[in-house]
Amino acid sequence: MVERAGPVREDGSPARVPAPARPIRAFTGLMFLCALGLAVVTWVALSRPFDPGQEAAPAVRPDPAAARAAAELPRHPGSVLALTYHGVSDAGGAGGTLSRELFGEHMATLAAAGYETVRLRDVEDLLAGRPVRLPSRPLLITFDDGRLTDWTNADPVLREHGFTAVGFLTTGKIVRPGTPSRHLSTRQVRELAATGRWEFGSHSHDQHDLTDVPGDVAAPLPNLILVDGKRETIEHWRARVRRDLARSQRFFRETLGREATAFSYPFGEPGGSGNDPRTAAELPALLREAGFAEAFVGEDVPTGHVDALTARSPRWALDRIGVRATTSTAALLTMIRAAVPAPPPRDLSASPWTGDRARCRRRGSDLLVSGHAYGGCRLSGVNTSQWTDYRVTTAVSGIDPRTSALIAVRDGAGAGHRGRVEVVIGAASVLARQQFGNGRPVVLGRRPIASRTGARDVRIEVRGARLTVAVAGAAPLRAAIDTRLGRGSPAFGIATRDRRTLTFHEPMFGPLHAG
Repeated sequence: MVERAGPVREDGSPARVPAPARPIRAFTGLMFLCALGLAVVTWVALSRPFDPGQEAAPAVRPDPAAARAAAELPRHPGSVLALTYHGVSDAGGAGGTLSRELFGEHMATLAAAGYETVRLRDVEDLLAGRPVRLPSRPLLITFDDGRLTDWTNADPVLREHGFTAVGFLTTGKIVRPGTPSRHLSTRQVRELAATGRWEFGSHSHDQHDLTDVPGDVAAPLPNLILVDGKRETIEHWRARVRRDLARSQRFFRETLGREATAFSYPFGEPGGSGNDPRTAAELPALLREAGFAEAFVGEDVPTGHVDALTARSPRWALDRIGVRATTSTAALLTMIRAAVPAPPPRDLSASPWTGDRARCRRRGSDLLVSGHAYGGCRLSGVNTSQWTDYRVTTAVSGIDPRTSALIAVRDGAGAGHRGRVEVVIGAASVLARQQFGNGRPVVLGRRPIASRTGARDVRIEVRGARLTVAVAGAAPLRAAIDTRLGRGSPAFGIATRDRRTLTFHEPMFGPLHAG
């Protein structure tokens, strides 16, 4: 048997091996094995298809106060309330990503209040004036972008409450099955469609990234963008939009076997927000040409007025309430109430008046307006978009040479426009004027008033583009109204050089038939 020689000194005698060498060798071997194991685990993880499952719906009960507020929301069987969500995740993300608990609370509260979801076909029938049976509280839930969380987190909550939804897909970002992505895969799109809970529309193919425009960055769909440093022509824009819409529709044919009928503008911006007025005029025609029947706006939190969808809604600019990560259930209910068309009351004194540089009080069946300059009372939190042709009657007391009464009709505060028709009743004359947007008031007519004491009877009618004013002691005043001032509520106000109070006795509202 031959013995293996160990380390030797120069004189041939055995050398002593330092004690630490053996542990170091053992540690090095262990590290090698760990690295090898990690490499194997990583290889397995990377080679395994990306296929996340669905999360269980969170156990959420509606907050009692929110549930009561939701139950008190008015029924609106002739109009559809549309909401738009983005991501649903506890991992955070952009401002449109709600936590799973908050999204669950939204859905639980709406379900407890009796809201029922409708389908795109219902909306299309409503817009076309075809017979459609809607529930008393109809709801259209939409999701923009086509994010993965539509599958993992949103769908289980919808299933829990028996709700349906529309997913607007940025089709160029939908991936093949097994591909890691923040967006859905084609398999997940098919599986969601197969549940019967989901319909799908287009959010464009690849127009959902901000791009360079002259002097800025903006949404590419409604804008003429920079191409090789030069502003594209309108012809190039048309070709670009046509190409994008065709690619998006091809995705739907190949993935679901049919084209989409609904479109959602990327960034919620229709053509009117672009840098060339021709894009606003031509986008609807290009969408129709591509096979779409309607288009939705309102991707972000609305900064202005939002209407529930009715037969009068603009087909290519349909409103939605945009929901964000910070939208509490109470805030959502407030936005819903403001979007639902309110029936006009007969007794205006009982309406929820809010003072604008004036004090508004109810005394019996009268409305008292107090101020010391120019101010008025407007309806607060009431959607008046369906208040079009009507009559306002009242008797006004407190008018003197230094104090005039103001009665507005078609005030746009609750109807989605900035403007009003205003009747000014002074001691010596009655004047009608109109204002739209930031334009200067335009006088429509003036009539002298015979001197008298006591309350003055007033009757004002708006029908189509016609205004008729009848004030006791003055000849009738008739005038044509700007057609943009086609809807809105009455309002009451005061103009004075002293501190005064006007009394509008028994102010009444009466709808008129168009014609």
